Amino acid sequence: MGNMQSRVAEFSKSKDKDGDRQRSKDQQIEIFADIGENPFIVDALIEMGAAVTERAMEVGDFLVSDRLVIERKTVSDFESSVIDGRLFDQAMRMEQYDIPVLVLEGERRIGRIHKNAFVGALVALVVDFGIQVLYTDNEEETAKLIFALAKREQIAERRPIRLLDKRKAHTLEHQQLRVLESFPDIGPVMSKKLLEQFRTLNAVFRADQKELEKVLGKAKGSKFYSLLSAGHQKE
Repeated sequence: MGNMQSRVAEFSKSKDKDGDRQRSKDQQIEIFADIGENPFIVDALIEMGAAVTERAMEVGDFLVSDRLVIERKTVSDFESSVIDGRLFDQAMRMEQYDIPVLVLEGERRIGRIHKNAFVGALVALVVDFGIQVLYTDNEEETAKLIFALAKREQIAERRPIRLLDKRKAHTLEHQQLRVLESFPDIGPVMSKKLLEQFRTLNAVFRADQKELEKVLGKAKGSKFYSLLSAGHQKE
């Protein structure tokens, strides 16, 4: 795991209006944050009264209890992770926690992948991996959401904060297949055919319509090519 850095908030001795900073030491909210996470969010959590430990996280970006892990992404991050296959690798790792949460932060403007592919990936996360998807408008809202989840887990539910043992990672091929399966009408059989023919996801996404039709058939090949090449249209 890397070196740990602990950043602990100092509690005011005076009484705060909302009472949040009056928790006794044994009630202080603890949060683990990935060492590369947004410093604004980390600082906001500390300002709210959390004890934040920054460390190299193998699963998720924030951990708030022994069962709840949080992955934070902007829409641009989400698109990138769909394209390069990271999304489903991260989702598989998050499955070891009982309550995996994805926070999608910021303006929900889809630019690099088709809307259907975006929605398909979200559906796969919810249905196949049991991941709850929550939305926030900005970093401040994300920090408030993380703190609220941590408070619910640690104060109301009395859950401890604890990292779980890392599970065996899935193979690269399995991750690539899950990416392709997230597209409409592309099931396990067709995903395998595409990967066997083109070898890499990048080659699949760059294939022309005729090449895709040879593998998928005329109708599915044409539809898949349209999904990959269509530009985003504002509603």
